[in-house]
Amino acid sequence: MTPPQATPHSDARQGPSRWQRKDTAQAFADFSDPFDAPFSQRQYAQQHAIPRSTLGDWLRRDAPDGIDADLADFLRQPCGEAFLRRVVLALFLVFHFRSLSGLRALGSFLELTGLDHFVAPSYGALHELALRLEKDLVAFDRQERSRLAGGMTPRSIALCLDENFHRVQPYLVAIEPSSNFVVLEDHAPARDAVTWLDTLQRALAGLPVEVLLLCSDQAKALLALARDGLEVPHSPDLMHVQRLIQQPLLLPLSRQSASASKDLQQAQQKLLDCQQRRQDYLQRPGPGRPPDFKSRIGAATRAVQEAQADLRRSQQRQQEVSTRIRALADLAHPFEATSGQPLEAEEVRKRLAEPLGRLDEIVTEAGLAQPAEYGVCHGHDWAVVLAALVGWFWALARQRVEALGLGEEGERAVYEQLLPGLYWQQQARRGRDAEQKRQRRELSERLLGVAWQPGGALSGLAEEPKAQVLRQAQELAGLFVRSSSCVEGRNGRLSLFQHSHVRLGPGRLQAQTAVHNYLVKRADGTTAAERFFGQKQRDLFGWLLERLPDLPRPAAKRPNRAAKQPLPAGGSRPDRRS
Repeated sequence: MTPPQATPHSDARQGPSRWQRKDTAQAFADFSDPFDAPFSQRQYAQQHAIPRSTLGDWLRRDAPDGIDADLADFLRQPCGEAFLRRVVLALFLVFHFRSLSGLRALGSFLELTGLDHFVAPSYGALHELALRLEKDLVAFDRQERSRLAGGMTPRSIALCLDENFHRVQPYLVAIEPSSNFVVLEDHAPARDAVTWLDTLQRALAGLPVEVLLLCSDQAKALLALARDGLEVPHSPDLMHVQRLIQQPLLLPLSRQSASASKDLQQAQQKLLDCQQRRQDYLQRPGPGRPPDFKSRIGAATRAVQEAQADLRRSQQRQQEVSTRIRALADLAHPFEATSGQPLEAEEVRKRLAEPLGRLDEIVTEAGLAQPAEYGVCHGHDWAVVLAALVGWFWALARQRVEALGLGEEGERAVYEQLLPGLYWQQQARRGRDAEQKRQRRELSERLLGVAWQPGGALSGLAEEPKAQVLRQAQELAGLFVRSSSCVEGRNGRLSLFQHSHVRLGPGRLQAQTAVHNYLVKRADGTTAAERFFGQKQRDLFGWLLERLPDLPRPAAKRPNRAAKQPLPAGGSRPDRRS
């Protein structure tokens, strides 16, 4: 049997979208010019190689229903077309790629604003445009990362690591906490130490950085990555440690408080019953000796007082546990939180031992079970690791500061003013509340003011050595990491995207990474990429705007002929199937 052969397509007709929107807009603007309008449509069509009928169709279009004629004229001209392109691009970047809006929501926006008369609001048209923007975002990320890495000053960094799951394949996330730059965000077949190491090395390829510290939730693979893969210290995440201590303590303490509250209610009810019986007896005395209401009411009153004391002790224990666990976060710093003075490893360990020792006492006083003891033991182990981390930090700081050759007075200024000032400047954004953030900002400003005051050891340095000292101190301040909250927050945001868009494919995930690194800005106006690379980036919005394809044209609004057809005399339309 002869195999079938494909017939070549011989239709050489041009597609319906040969003319770009800018051609239409320019023609409309030229014929709308009251001072220098073209002589005739035929002559204009010949000069610009536009079919005469096509040009006439462009110029004969009326303003859409419900749209002001002046607004329609503006949007049909080049300036209006440029404005429309900016609006559509901003709509996609802000609501589709940065937020959780789907394409149908974007189409509804175009319809409600009346822009659907100028831009197609259908899902298919917007989906094609979204795919193009997704590819452009990935291309910008690759180009800009390579360009900025070429001019980046080599530096040492810490990384916060975690993984996220959706459906079958996990994806690995690594963020540099000082800049909040996403170094790695990619799907992976597994989450073991070998996969982590391979994926992280590929992500860091081409970047002049050296990883000196890892911070994570103490997953076994991440501990093995730090110990065997990168051979760097590992910092346990503070929030996970607090959770390990808090769960086995607060839950049984809350049960004790609930039980004490119930006992108090019962004691109060018994006291009321005794008082009511006495009142009833006084109104209607019975035969025989009267009951000893005084002793009964006294015993009931003492029971109420004891129950109140038990409830108060239970609530105080519960409140004190929360306070002591919160105090661990305030004490886990290499600098004192009110004066900014440096704290050595042994001093930090002693400070952490106080709230942990009190938690041990509460476990004994409340008679809590063995899980509570294990929880506090986790806290003691963490305190040892954190003290060792403080020792590592100060050993590294002394090594690098001594290499600057500042002299004894200059080194003291770095240790006691510059370094703590920069450290609390970074920590001010992570304060618990507005008051703590304000206190840390004021402490940072005061310490930095003293460090650079005229006549000081650092103010007399030349510009180049001064910039080198500042750069080294900023890098050191960012190397003490005790929390991986940045990557935890990023994972939470990606989970919301997963729920909103069903899944995040590799392309969409890379586009989200580009938006996070190059579009989102802090209050100081810098992006994560600018903070990480230490130099200005190209404007992502302008770059995308130059490459934005022609906006999809809306389909012609066809009238509903069935609705305009008059009803017959019977009052109902005939069945066309008959």
